[in-house]
Amino acid sequence: MDFQRRTPLLLHDDHQATIRVIEALDQLIAKARRKAPDTSDPAVMKTLQVASGSIEEEVSEHFTFEEQELFTRLEEMGDVGIGQHLRSEHRALLPLGQAVAKMAREAMEDGFSDQTWPAFRNAAGELIERMFAHIQKEEMALLPALDDLLDPETDMELSTAYADKHA
Repeated sequence: MDFQRRTPLLLHDDHQATIRVIEALDQLIAKARRKAPDTSDPAVMKTLQVASGSIEEEVSEHFTFEEQELFTRLEEMGDVGIGQHLRSEHRALLPLGQAVAKMAREAMEDGFSDQTWPAFRNAAGELIERMFAHIQKEEMALLPALDDLLDPETDMELSTAYADKHA
């Protein structure tokens, strides 16, 4: 998508990075299927490592920024629906993401067992499905609304604050 403002562009870039992470998780699950993947495999370890860090840190910061800085501005302009809906999705995604990140860290330390692999596979599968849908909603509704809403000064202020948190 082509955005005129820097803030939606930064969020779009974050979405693309998140999609790469959840696609890697999805590939890990698809390749392993019912049999737990070998965590001594460097590719498996890298996927778990990137997923655990990205999900827990990046998504949490991304959600917080949206809720504190963006949804409130949309609401002040009279658009309450987008923020309410996306906040409710954040409340579901964040604990699910934290659980997947925790299971990924445990698997990096101890490997997967016959009990932990199905739990991880199911939780990660749910996260993947929900996250894809959530990102699509933000790309189709939130980011274009921000592109229209933000004036150049506010955009610079918000994008600089967001970029500083991710530096």
